[in-house]
Amino acid sequence: MPRLPKSLLRHAYHIDPLLPLLLRPCRDLPSARNELRWLREHVSSGPNATTPHASNSTHTRLHKLCLERARGKPLQYILGSQPFGGLDILCRPGVLIPRPETESYTILLAEALIQHTQATPLQDLRVLDLCTGTGCIALLLYALLAPHVPNLSICGIDVSPTALKLAHQNLAWNSRHNYIHATAAQQVQFAYGDALTKTPSIEGEWDILISNPPYISPSSFDTDTERSVRNYEPKLALVPPPPLGLSGTTVSEMADVAGDAFYKHLDRLARKGKAKIMVVEVAGTEQAVRVVKGIDEEGDGHWDGCQLWHDDWDGRYWDEAVSDGKDRVGELGVRHLGTGHGRAVVCWRGQGREWLHGGGAALA
Repeated sequence: MPRLPKSLLRHAYHIDPLLPLLLRPCRDLPSARNELRWLREHVSSGPNATTPHASNSTHTRLHKLCLERARGKPLQYILGSQPFGGLDILCRPGVLIPRPETESYTILLAEALIQHTQATPLQDLRVLDLCTGTGCIALLLYALLAPHVPNLSICGIDVSPTALKLAHQNLAWNSRHNYIHATAAQQVQFAYGDALTKTPSIEGEWDILISNPPYISPSSFDTDTERSVRNYEPKLALVPPPPLGLSGTTVSEMADVAGDAFYKHLDRLARKGKAKIMVVEVAGTEQAVRVVKGIDEEGDGHWDGCQLWHDDWDGRYWDEAVSDGKDRVGELGVRHLGTGHGRAVVCWRGQGREWLHGGGAALA
């Protein structure tokens, strides 16, 4: 990472002596100023902000938080929460911080389903959210879909007790502040489960399986992720456990296999649960190719089609099949929706096609 120009640091110091601390993680002045504003608001809203001598204590606390941020601690862990759609998701060390990209495809899925219900009412819907983490996907889907689907049931599954505790706290927190309807306490559940093994909590039939699984290979984690991610966020939520039986593979192939460990398990769970839609987050188009190839190799014809949803959705899709530069990916092929970074592989069958058709995720 290039060093910050001394002229920029001096300019920042003249604006506010705390800004140079925030320039280290932010790398540009507008971002640093935004973060300083948020940190100042956070400190000013604290329980002791209006007590005598509050000014000195507030400045001391603000300086301490700026030092933490300068060392790379994620802003969301310092502030304690992250907006996600219309929700306020509590963030704590040991649980992955929700990303805007995850929020984007969650909203796109919900909008597609809502538009379908406007033409054809949908009375019942069962959603399984694997690797739920903070519970952000499950809770946002509930917040968006509950007004349109009377019998909505969502279950978030995670292997981490720390994540499950926080997911329950997020359910209570967002219900208490009316960001989500109080009925969520009866219709949203969080339970322990391991997507890589047969866990009773995952058994049953589900209309939709959605997941943001660990998908970063160990080598990419060490070389490509930001320092704050490596040092502060849980590796368990980012890097799959090492797969077995990799003898004879190249280093590159081994890295790909290591990062893709969850996807075949998720696909098999979706098939077993008779899911009509499966949405899984990926690192990009290259990984999407491998995921779809793995799905196609199962060869039982469960899925009727797939799309790759990109980060920047502009209501358009383009017809070129996702490929590795040689040929189409099996029988399914994949159509791109939107532009920018490839973010989610979406598969559907039967009624799932109708559910997605009306919401802008247009299927020819």
